[in-house]
Amino acid sequence: MQLYLIRHPEPIGVDGRCYGRTDMRVEEAAIARALPSIAASLSARTLADAEIHCSPLTRCMGLARRIAAPREPIVDEDLVEIDFGAWEGLPWDEVPRDAIDAWTRDIWGYRPGGGESAAMVASRWHRWLTRVQHGTAQTVIAVTHAGVIRVALSPTAPSGEAVPIATPIPFGAVYRLQIA
Repeated sequence: MQLYLIRHPEPIGVDGRCYGRTDMRVEEAAIARALPSIAASLSARTLADAEIHCSPLTRCMGLARRIAAPREPIVDEDLVEIDFGAWEGLPWDEVPRDAIDAWTRDIWGYRPGGGESAAMVASRWHRWLTRVQHGTAQTVIAVTHAGVIRVALSPTAPSGEAVPIATPIPFGAVYRLQIA
């Protein structure tokens, strides 16, 4: 199975803010700007034939609907971004430094803001992946979030080894995985 993971376009008003599950809106112009590079990464046939999945958050839904048109994307809660609990909506510079340090020391087990750990995101990711692997689609596109994509790209998750957590996942980026 071919799996393509696409990060949503940049939402409005997120600069310097922790926004995980906060449902942030994306301007239609940002979706339009993202489409050409996404189309360059995926063939027209792939776009036409793929089963399109997405997170239920608005910032993913708009792009997924444009990619899937005239079909509707399959909305799945397991593709939603990490829950940052009490950190949601805060400017990053208001999150206590000792809490961020604790998170970086235990990226898989720490629950930022009392929300969700990376291991919990990984569990959701694997649950979703198992479902699509047992389906009939040969090609699947998922419009999702940086946290989910980082977990999906981490070959060691959650073994405790280093993960590419600091690796930037650009808005509108497309990642291709070959799933056996």
